Amino acid sequence: MRPNKKLLWLDFGVLCFYATAVLVAVAYHEPWADEAQAWMIARDLPLGKMLFSEMHYEVSPGLWDSILWFAQHAFHAPYAAMNYIGAAFAIAGAAVLIFLAPFLRIVRYLMATSYYISYQYAVVARPYVLLLLCGGLAAVLYRRRQIVPLAIALAVMSGISIHGMIIAGALAASAGFRGMTEWKSLDATERKRYIVAAAIVLIAFGLTVAIARPAHDLVAMNNAQGGSLAKLIRTLPDIVFGPWPLAAALLIALVVYAAWRNQLIPCVLSIGGLLVFNAFIYGAPHHTGAIVIAIVLILWLSWPEPGEGIPRLFAPVSLVILCVVFGVQTYWAVSAWRHELRDPYSGSRDAANYLRAIGADHALIEGYHFDVVAIQPYFDHNIFENWSTSYVHHSRDTEPLLSMFDRGFPPPEYLVNPSETGDTDHNQRYLAEQGYQSIHVSPGRVLFKDGAWVAETFTIYRRIVH
Repeated sequence: MRPNKKLLWLDFGVLCFYATAVLVAVAYHEPWADEAQAWMIARDLPLGKMLFSEMHYEVSPGLWDSILWFAQHAFHAPYAAMNYIGAAFAIAGAAVLIFLAPFLRIVRYLMATSYYISYQYAVVARPYVLLLLCGGLAAVLYRRRQIVPLAIALAVMSGISIHGMIIAGALAASAGFRGMTEWKSLDATERKRYIVAAAIVLIAFGLTVAIARPAHDLVAMNNAQGGSLAKLIRTLPDIVFGPWPLAAALLIALVVYAAWRNQLIPCVLSIGGLLVFNAFIYGAPHHTGAIVIAIVLILWLSWPEPGEGIPRLFAPVSLVILCVVFGVQTYWAVSAWRHELRDPYSGSRDAANYLRAIGADHALIEGYHFDVVAIQPYFDHNIFENWSTSYVHHSRDTEPLLSMFDRGFPPPEYLVNPSETGDTDHNQRYLAEQGYQSIHVSPGRVLFKDGAWVAETFTIYRRIVH
């Protein structure tokens, strides 16, 4: 059947709307600390040291950092280009979803404009901007049984993050199980393809583990630590919507559906693995988007082919459920876009401009805590006296230097202290006792769904007692 050209133009129009919304939001976006950290590591380290040394402290396979490294060292991209690079990958992923996914058009459109796909993993420049692109291509290749290209897509996906590796591992396990059950009926050529695919995946996963293996002296960020059933329950509404029992019921329904469609292995391994990792090992609110993408991929893998005999109620029931779920998430996206245009995501750009205006970047200045790394990319040198690198090296030896007044060094002329709880620095009274006066406040609002998750506000102080 030839595709309807008018409907293809509609698809293209939705993609253009998606791209416009993302790019406008990017134009207003102020990168926060996590975004800046990857940029600074890529800027200041040789590629080999970045991948095989520093990534142990980031617990990352390093694909996104490598992209930023080549953008800077091969193409001399400025810091302002980083979020546009991420947006380009997100737009490509949305195109794969809109044009190649098997769902009804309204479902595809709502998925594409949902919160994680059109904002959190599109506007915010983090490794997860690659998830939908790699995952969508993997889903297409999985359904087409193109085993070697699928292995390549999964190999790339494993380099995105631990979350990407979990999803890729689930799809690889499912494809491998399918190959084992069909092995006797495969001809010699097809068997060779499976062997080559297995080698590609195993090599990629081995390299990912070697690069992302945590360093022995790693200092983890406490605010994202997992470890409780309560955290799992809190996570569920962020994945779907509504109270957690409703969210849990929808996930259980997905598992039942996947079992009916012979896709239980990738469903349990990907979604279950991500839930366990996020709740009990390491996870912040924005990491839940990886679970949403895993849900999209499981639906993609298991969706009926055109003309396939299915129960009569499947189409209307699935349409209603998916439209409600992703309709709510599209509302979250609209809210996030509105906040992005109205409020600063981070106070980093304003703080950097102020520090440059008063010449503080060439004076004795100190910055405290991880969030202050968001200011560093606006300068061509490390501006903080107490930092040994312009990024945060998360080791037990380096982290204490980011703490306030515990090194016995001469007091600096300027201080920059962040707040994640609001625009008022709770250390202001203490700093006043040490002879420091607040001279500027740069507010920031790190967004999540329909409001702020934390603040990234910077208070700048000047020493008035010498």
